[in-house]
Amino acid sequence: MQGDQFTIGFTTTELAVTGEDSGQPVLRLSFDGSRDSLQELLRERLRDDISEEAVDVSFRSLSPIDKMGEGVLSLSDRVTGAYVLEIRTQREPILEFVHSVREYADRTGHEAAYRIVMQANAETVTVFEKTLLLVYDANGTLRRHASLIPSDIEL
Repeated sequence: MQGDQFTIGFTTTELAVTGEDSGQPVLRLSFDGSRDSLQELLRERLRDDISEEAVDVSFRSLSPIDKMGEGVLSLSDRVTGAYVLEIRTQREPILEFVHSVREYADRTGHEAAYRIVMQANAETVTVFEKTLLLVYDANGTLRRHASLIPSDIEL
């Protein structure tokens, strides 16, 4: 899937700002095309037997971490390593999203979790419930402190 066919949106917890809890953080991937086209693209890229747990989410910076810059958000098949989706985006919103997921977990006493909602024409096509989001620097080194890594995952 071409990343330029998607727009990334974030729904984070706004408790500190508004006083209202907006619920579990959501990473919204809006497809610039029809629902049928998105479903077809997903069928082409995802194995028939793939489970939601087998879809990994990662972000890799394209410039040194001490500079503001872009990176690539990727969804990939954990078993085959094949990329389902790659989207260029700014680094700062991803890091803010990770922070928001952690805040939500601390406030609710639940595991750090978030949703990925894939949409076309404002209609939800698929939803992934996720607990893992790996953040890498431009050299490919895992930035553990910037990542969401569940306690039951060993890297």
